Amino acid sequence: MTSSRQPFSSPSLLAVIGTAALVLSSSNSTANAQGQPYDYTSEHVVARASAISKDFQSIGGFLAQQNGADRQNARALYQLGAYCQSFATLQLNTVLTEAIIQGATVTGTSESGATISGILHSDAFPGDATIEVMYLIPSDGITKICSVSGNPTPQYDQCFVTTGEITLPDGSTLGYTGYDLDNDTANGLSMQSMSSSISGAATQGYPRIGTFAAYYGTNKYADQFIQAAFDKVDTSLLTGNAEFSKFTQFGTNKFIEVATLTMSSWMHIIIKMQDAVEVCKSLPDGGKKVSEVPIWDNAVATYRGMGGAAGGTMGQLYHLANQYCAKFGTCQDGPGGTQGMAKANEKAYIHFNSGKQDLLDGKCDLAEVALDQAAVAMLIPLVQGLLYHAYELDLFKEQREVVQGEAAAFLHSVLPLVHSCSQGNAVMIYNQIKVGNGKMASFEAIKSSIEGQYECLGITCEDIGGVRDLSDPTTYQQSGFPCGAFNPGDTGGVGGGGDVIPDPAPIPVPSAPTSPGRQPTPWPTQDEVPTSTPTDPPSSVYQLIEYDDATEDGVTYALAIGLPLLSVLAVAFVVFRTYMKKKDSGKEFDSGETDGASPDDETQDDLKVENLQGEML
Repeated sequence: MTSSRQPFSSPSLLAVIGTAALVLSSSNSTANAQGQPYDYTSEHVVARASAISKDFQSIGGFLAQQNGADRQNARALYQLGAYCQSFATLQLNTVLTEAIIQGATVTGTSESGATISGILHSDAFPGDATIEVMYLIPSDGITKICSVSGNPTPQYDQCFVTTGEITLPDGSTLGYTGYDLDNDTANGLSMQSMSSSISGAATQGYPRIGTFAAYYGTNKYADQFIQAAFDKVDTSLLTGNAEFSKFTQFGTNKFIEVATLTMSSWMHIIIKMQDAVEVCKSLPDGGKKVSEVPIWDNAVATYRGMGGAAGGTMGQLYHLANQYCAKFGTCQDGPGGTQGMAKANEKAYIHFNSGKQDLLDGKCDLAEVALDQAAVAMLIPLVQGLLYHAYELDLFKEQREVVQGEAAAFLHSVLPLVHSCSQGNAVMIYNQIKVGNGKMASFEAIKSSIEGQYECLGITCEDIGGVRDLSDPTTYQQSGFPCGAFNPGDTGGVGGGGDVIPDPAPIPVPSAPTSPGRQPTPWPTQDEVPTSTPTDPPSSVYQLIEYDDATEDGVTYALAIGLPLLSVLAVAFVVFRTYMKKKDSGKEFDSGETDGASPDDETQDDLKVENLQGEML
């Protein structure tokens, strides 16, 4: 028997609205230890969203083995999923006579007779002969859930018995037969579905995905990068391509591991929050207030994962922000701000919570403002990751493929946003750290290029911080200081006593604005890709100037115009000096006299001038 529905189908609008009383994601107003006044950890939300972090952890674990078999296991798990939204398609003995709404709680039994809990994965209507039941995470942990689909070692213990009954909330039962555990169990969310299930219509109304789709030429850019990395072949996108053929499995495995988080999960969260806003807008005036907002809750739960308060290895983007705040001094606690929760996480949760409250109140426009601000906060660890791995490649001289792969994943996660702010600087960053170029990366060039775009991106120097010293976290590594904090007296060195710069003033903890006057944080958008942008961006500073905007900063113009001018002046000076020497010795250029010099000597002088001119140009 096969499922009658696609495993990655989206919840219907009926289900989104109708689960108000059934999807019980608690909304108490008392802040918990992390300063988060809402609970995004109900069993429904965990099964639908947080559990994806187990897939992410498992993919990373297989890739770390660095062998072909486990690489294939990682790919199957990436494509099919294993732990998140695991659901059974059950063939009913009789067709339904009444509708059952998505989210309704049901129970069944396993082969051993244990009670198994689940919820309706999708709406069921009168006349349907099948239902889809999503397994909830059992009390003994996610590793015990019924997990078959892309799991290389399927877990059957907590699956429904092959023939049995499902008990509905009202106590009535539905009989079913022929449940094939291998073929009738699927996952409603996988890393690949995060990467590739964005519809074409999304680029029209969702400016954030539109920026990426316009740059790469496809909505499914993340999946194309990851699949190409699995195959170790070059991508064929509109621009910003990656030549994975230059990498072995060490570089591609690390790229895949990081990109599933920074490219797939990051954009999926933003799209789901936008979905929640669009549902709000679709409700009739006077009926926009709701008691629950499950799509928004699921997006936040995906951001947090299952790593607990500290983030942990299953902490998803929440954990990533905590990792990089320790490297950049932007955490809440510890010497130099290197311990505790990332300030980026605190900012993100302020906007997650205010957006949820706006949706509950039916204030759709304000919820969209909160979404914009949350997206900016989520960008902070991506920029930090790009800078840190550029620093590793250049100044730490840590140039193994795994580092290059990690740097490339962060590069392609932010490149379209930088491009929408400054095409010239995007080209500069791309050429510095693209796949195959990592060993030639210049941290200072990358740092300067991206710092100039902070205002456009909506972030600040304080948000990003600087690369903290390894031995003394109250100081910065050589050249790793935050923008605007340069100390001309720097005498530090890499790895031991860097730039001794006082910490910037503490960043005030932002409070969620509540007045109707809130304005969105500016977010770069791009209606179309300029036709002059080549697939492979130019590497020459002379070509670079062709793509600069009129608003580009003076440094780029100085490099692009000053260098050619200096080379012309230098050649002119050499020619003039040669002419004067010959004139002083009484020699005319057309006289045929050599003044004691052989024709070969004169030819050598001409060659030197030509060679010098070639070097200058």
